[in-house]
Amino acid sequence: MGICASCGKAFAPMPSRARYCSNACRQRAYRRRTAGTSTVVAELPAYSDAFVGRESELGELLSLLRKHRMLTLVGPAGAGKTRLAVELAGRARRAEVRTVELGRLSRPEQVVQAFAEAVGVYQHAGVALRTTVLQELGNRRILLLVDNCEHLVEECCAVVDALLSRCPNVQVLATSREALRSVGEVVYPLHGMADAARLFTERAGTTGDQDAIAAICARLDGLPLAVELAAKLSRSVALPELADRLDQRLDLLTDAGEQTRHQSLRAAIAWSHDLLTTSEKELFRRLALLPGGFGLEIAGVVHGGEVIGLLLALQAKSLVVRENDGRFRMLESVRLYAAERLREHGEHEVTAERIIAWLCEKGEPGISSSILTPEQVRTQHQEYDNVVYAFAHLVASRDDRRLMLATMLLRVCFDRGYFAEAGAVLMQVLGQSPADARYRILALEYASLLAGHEQRHDEAVRYAVEALEAAEASGQDLIMCRLFRTLASAYDGLGDVPNTARALRRSIQHGVRNGNDVSVAVSRQNLGWRMLVQGDVDAAAALVDDALPVLRVHARQDVVAIAVHTAGCIAMERGDVAAAGARFAESARMTADTPRAVLESIEGRGLVAMLSGRHELGVRLLAACQQMRTAWVVPPEAWWRRKMTAALDSARESLSQAAFQRALGAGRAMDARHALETALDKEMAGDPVLSDRQRMVVELVAQGLTNAQVAAKLGISHRTVESHVHNVKTALNLSSRAQLTAWTQAH
Repeated sequence: MGICASCGKAFAPMPSRARYCSNACRQRAYRRRTAGTSTVVAELPAYSDAFVGRESELGELLSLLRKHRMLTLVGPAGAGKTRLAVELAGRARRAEVRTVELGRLSRPEQVVQAFAEAVGVYQHAGVALRTTVLQELGNRRILLLVDNCEHLVEECCAVVDALLSRCPNVQVLATSREALRSVGEVVYPLHGMADAARLFTERAGTTGDQDAIAAICARLDGLPLAVELAAKLSRSVALPELADRLDQRLDLLTDAGEQTRHQSLRAAIAWSHDLLTTSEKELFRRLALLPGGFGLEIAGVVHGGEVIGLLLALQAKSLVVRENDGRFRMLESVRLYAAERLREHGEHEVTAERIIAWLCEKGEPGISSSILTPEQVRTQHQEYDNVVYAFAHLVASRDDRRLMLATMLLRVCFDRGYFAEAGAVLMQVLGQSPADARYRILALEYASLLAGHEQRHDEAVRYAVEALEAAEASGQDLIMCRLFRTLASAYDGLGDVPNTARALRRSIQHGVRNGNDVSVAVSRQNLGWRMLVQGDVDAAAALVDDALPVLRVHARQDVVAIAVHTAGCIAMERGDVAAAGARFAESARMTADTPRAVLESIEGRGLVAMLSGRHELGVRLLAACQQMRTAWVVPPEAWWRRKMTAALDSARESLSQAAFQRALGAGRAMDARHALETALDKEMAGDPVLSDRQRMVVELVAQGLTNAQVAAKLGISHRTVESHVHNVKTALNLSSRAQLTAWTQAH
């Protein structure tokens, strides 16, 4: 039995009378709706709690709703699509709003019935229900909120297309985990809430520990359903305990009082999962072991075949999301559900093995070539989180491939500037591995690099020698160029100049013999730096001039930047200030996104500024870098430190005490971004500007006074006068006192 929505009388429903006991009651209800007694007729779900957040999304959606007749909110399970759509429809100020709820339907033919029931239309004998709906809505000004379309997308799209083409005053706002692909449809993707902590606090009824709440919301990807369930649970479970148990969130976050599909995270995600094809389900569960995201290659490996169509289908159904870099990932709650399905199907071990093998393959160039290409390095950075997960959860404790995974972790950590934890892991695994382990040579090399970073230089030499001996014994000649370069770095840490140069020359010999042009170029650049430090500028220039063209074509930007910086130092030593400034600026631009790497280039620009007579600017830049080096524990090399110390001493003589202290203070207040922008100022190395003290010295020299006479006249040391004269000649590109006199008379 049913209850008539018009008169309240009990009646037996029929296909043509679902809500009303008779046509009279149906017509009576229609007249009430259209009688003008109310300007708004709205049938929207009611909620007992307040709507929280999503203000920016609401603003964007209201604007879209004013411009378009078909708008679909698309997002994963628990993203809050329905709640947001209801709030949006309530603010839309339309004359009539009706909700078409499709979530409980299971058959395609029920879709038209749901539309008809929502708008109060019933079938006439001999007339298709869809035709009657279109006729009824032909002149009605109405907003239809069509909720939960994902399992009946095709049927829903057909009805919506017909409504939009035949009923000019009908507007549709839909929610779905997959776009309807209707004519004129505007799709608005919905993700986690940026202000999820606000929602948690409101639903929990207490402010609590905001840091703990923010951490919980982040782990839940800001999904409103998960956040609300967690907030309710927090009333009886302490926040720290709740955070610790989020790996069990699929069972933990439930609410028996909710409707079935939203009573738990598992139920919400299962709704989407059950709509997948068999092939989509297979790929979905196998991606569970890639928490760091995935591209097409690794997705194809875990699936065992082509995946682009399947991946796009999973994306369309909001079970994977695509990042700005083109990679895909699963939200954490979705991934945990997929992991359950993976174990349920007994595929965990075979999928884990495929992932481990593929990751080790990406590290394989480290044991077969002398230098990694930019693409190989980029891949290791992209897969870092997957390597972390594989090392911790997938690879067996006695599997030699742990050496490769641990080495890959440390390699990326070196680039990122934090390596202590990864280094400790590598050393532990290295100590447990057998002497004939496949990846032991590579691990020994990175143990040497780690020891050098940690100032354990004797150990660095020992590990590098052991790696070389093992490589020679096993005939791995292709990596000898790189291993000798690693040994040179270890000797350099000890200050052993002869052995450093000898190891670099051996590196070059092996590289030339094996045709490792890029690796040879790196070793030549490193040897060029050593020659420069030893005072052999011409030898340094020859080496770097050979290396730089090769590096520019084949090497990573950070490697090229080092060689360009060395070229700038060579130009500076030769007195070519303009060329030095250009080189330092180029290397600074190459490393602009890596603050630690850009320091030396900023310092180089500071030295150029001083040589160009801009002492205060130079002091600011050197002081800024000095401050950052102290904070980041990045000490400069001894030769470079001496250059900067001498420049600061010269600036102290050239500037008044107040000006010098002012420049120091300004520099120490700079952050990395400000320092870089200042260093790249195009005017910095323009026409030389002499300080007042330099101008006084030059004028006295032009009068024919010797350096000793100038010193006595100005009350400064003879050495300071020599320094001023040298710096002015360098800045002005002059070679004699006669030229200096001529310049003074002309200016």
